[in-house]
Amino acid sequence: MSARGLLGVLAGLGLAVVAAAAVLEGAGAVPGPPAPSWPEAPAVPASIRTVLAAEPLSLAADAETRRVEKLTLRIRNISCGQGEIGSGFAIDPHTLITNRHVIAGAAALQADTWDGQTVDLDVSQAATGVLVDIGVIHVAQSLPVIATTGPEPAVGAPVTAVGYPLGGALTITHGTVLAYLNGNTLNAPIAFNGQVMKVSAPVKHGNSGGPLLDSRGRVVGVVFAAQPGATYTASSGVTYVLPMNAINSLLQTGGGVAVQSCGA
Repeated sequence: MSARGLLGVLAGLGLAVVAAAAVLEGAGAVPGPPAPSWPEAPAVPASIRTVLAAEPLSLAADAETRRVEKLTLRIRNISCGQGEIGSGFAIDPHTLITNRHVIAGAAALQADTWDGQTVDLDVSQAATGVLVDIGVIHVAQSLPVIATTGPEPAVGAPVTAVGYPLGGALTITHGTVLAYLNGNTLNAPIAFNGQVMKVSAPVKHGNSGGPLLDSRGRVVGVVFAAQPGATYTASSGVTYVLPMNAINSLLQTGGGVAVQSCGA
């Protein structure tokens, strides 16, 4: 190749390099795709915020309801010619508390648990209070949930009554403490020498023996009577409760008598 030809080739290569550099430089200046633009999240409505804020409280309330269901038992008195249905709860792993009139004269006793099981109770292990309407049943098997007891609530304090009215499903009703009364001022069938708590939580037949709870879920008394409603199945909204000190005194002193079975 002549000198003139070689110079031509070199000149061509130089032009190609310059052109390539220009292309690369231009490519670097080409703008990339625009950054994505996301729509702003809408504000959460106040009503939804209220529901979300209240959700943990609802869950806690549900958990407390489940505990109350496990604590409270339906007590069935199978006697000669008739039966009695009431409520009860465990004060320790082997002791049920109910009312004297719920278990009086029983030929057989049974307790229905929250999950549908039936526990046969030994009538010979049942006793009733002499001066107060309390029944105590000692149970061989360990009971699932034990009551936590609390101090007597003040007048005006919120309370909750739990039981099986009319032998049906578990019912939870709310009210307040109306007064503390002398038991001797009540009508003859339910009068006794001791203190009585008067509350507004409505109950019906079958609630007898069920627990009364304070605002913290502690048992503060045992339902034993109510002012009659307009009908047998109605509630007057005035309920009488034995404070826990009466029950504790009976348990500590052992001042009960054996249940006299109707078949004895």
